[in-house]
Amino acid sequence: EIHAANGYLIDQFLRDGSNTRDDAYGGAIENRVRLLREIATSVSRVIGSDRVGVRLSPTGAFNDMSDSDPKALFVAAVEALKPLDLAFLHLVEEFGGVPSDADRDVLTAVRQSWGGVYIGNGGYDGLRADQAISEGRADAIAFGRVFLANPDLPQRIRSSAPLNEADDATFYGGDERGYTDYPVLQAAE
Repeated sequence: EIHAANGYLIDQFLRDGSNTRDDAYGGAIENRVRLLREIATSVSRVIGSDRVGVRLSPTGAFNDMSDSDPKALFVAAVEALKPLDLAFLHLVEEFGGVPSDADRDVLTAVRQSWGGVYIGNGGYDGLRADQAISEGRADAIAFGRVFLANPDLPQRIRSSAPLNEADDATFYGGDERGYTDYPVLQAAE
């Protein structure tokens, strides 16, 4: 998976809030999408496009990301990727909050433009994941924060057990807190 989300390098090239270049990789949307397309093309040549996916966060502001027209930008990005026939598109749909109507509009436009295998991510529990898949809004769901807090997440989803609350302050903190101290289902009962 090519990680082009969350304010990391590729995302910085995509967004006009961070990309102030005036060369072939800055300015117009088609220029800002260039690096992503070139990376996806190169990786696809090496391992095959059927083994390559891309992760984007069109509505995310993490790491101070912004764009003046995220809908146009990310629709153009997926349009540039479509000819590569990649395995999937993985969108961060929310990051620490419920998306606004404007954000949902951007996400829907990007997802519909893609038309291929789509992985949704952000705020899902088992029920919401099942609904998204059964309603055709996603082909798969990626779990992040909820998996960090629930090392036995598949078992909890299968048995409709309650989920541990995530403690963001301990994520990637360098010790056992938030890493090995969340109770597993047997211990939580």
